[in-house]
Amino acid sequence: MSVSTRCHGAVLLVAALVSGCGGTGGPAVGAMADAAALTCQTGLPFAGAPPHAALPASLFPAPAAIATPPALMPEALGVLLDQQVADLLRLTGAPAVTAAITVPGLGGWRSTQGLAQAVPAQAVNEGTEFYWGSVAKPLTAVIILQLAQEGKLRLDDPLSRWYPQLPQAARITLAQLLAHTSGLQSNVISASGLGAQTPAQQLALLANMPLLFCPGTNVGYSNAGYLMLALVIEAIEQQAFDQSVQDRLATPLGLSHLRALRPGEEVSATLAQPHEGRQPKADPNAWLRLGAGNVVARAEDMVVFWQAVLSGQLLAPATVQSQWALLHALGPPTTASNQNNSWIGQGVMLSEWTDDRGHARTWLGHAGGIPTANAVLLYDPDVQAYAAVAVNSAVSSHAVANALLKTVIDWRARP
Repeated sequence: MSVSTRCHGAVLLVAALVSGCGGTGGPAVGAMADAAALTCQTGLPFAGAPPHAALPASLFPAPAAIATPPALMPEALGVLLDQQVADLLRLTGAPAVTAAITVPGLGGWRSTQGLAQAVPAQAVNEGTEFYWGSVAKPLTAVIILQLAQEGKLRLDDPLSRWYPQLPQAARITLAQLLAHTSGLQSNVISASGLGAQTPAQQLALLANMPLLFCPGTNVGYSNAGYLMLALVIEAIEQQAFDQSVQDRLATPLGLSHLRALRPGEEVSATLAQPHEGRQPKADPNAWLRLGAGNVVARAEDMVVFWQAVLSGQLLAPATVQSQWALLHALGPPTTASNQNNSWIGQGVMLSEWTDDRGHARTWLGHAGGIPTANAVLLYDPDVQAYAAVAVNSAVSSHAVANALLKTVIDWRARP
């Protein structure tokens, strides 16, 4: 099968997947418009769509020790995957891709190819990092859950314990922030149009924004909710959020190419610049997406992180299971062929879709992106593979990940 044919089926599911990254899920616009007039009370019923059925244990990998770095995949498969990335860059016009796959028992593979900046041309190198957008949310969620395991907070703690100035803060719990059921606005900066330059300014703006719905009564993807989780982490840890990412995740896992952008960091010299088509389009405010989208990394480090989460290295297995215990629909469900249904839990995202071979597929992970860069981090139970892909343009990371995983499937099926 040609590369273009392999990509086609994945491209068809991009619209639904990417829409989840920016927070399009939630109640109807009319319901949001009336939210400011609502009288919120404790114990109001959930009015959104029914949650996902309980996930079978077979979807999850067995807890196991992880090797860093993993043993290499068979050379012949690695060559095919390298060529697949090169072909995809040529066919799609994407400036650059970082991709990694680990299949326990088969080995690991990684590749970063292309241009960190297309004009003037600047090739990627061993130090080039990529922007991961909302794939930062699982990192934030893991730190919150670690703090809960350590007894430094409770998931039913109200946000008012730290930030009483926010609307309905006494009724918003950390668990609701994790699960996007708090009612907080999706984005502080874009919703206000006022260009906040610091987290403190974002907090001041958010304090004057009405809730979209009463806490716990609906689901609405909220970057602002993860900003608040990051600020809670800072309040408890008494240090900048990026340092907590370093201390709790990067250093213990030996990840030298994963970090949160530092306070005030403008355009990182090591970052593969976001692009509009082939034109670089710098995103100097990425660091302000604190907790929601301020992580840069290479794909191989993101794979190690995700494997460490699902294997029980960073969180107790029961805590990991709790992240997936209640999954809310992110947008209206669809039965259309090759279209994705996305569900969100506590810092996690479940994607269900049918591929171009008619096979039902499930990805456990998270998607992320802005119009000029996007990424996906996942575990595919069918392939028993962890994968991470980031692209520094609008070319779909999901399509790239799907094409690469299909290469693994086809290689395994050879006589």
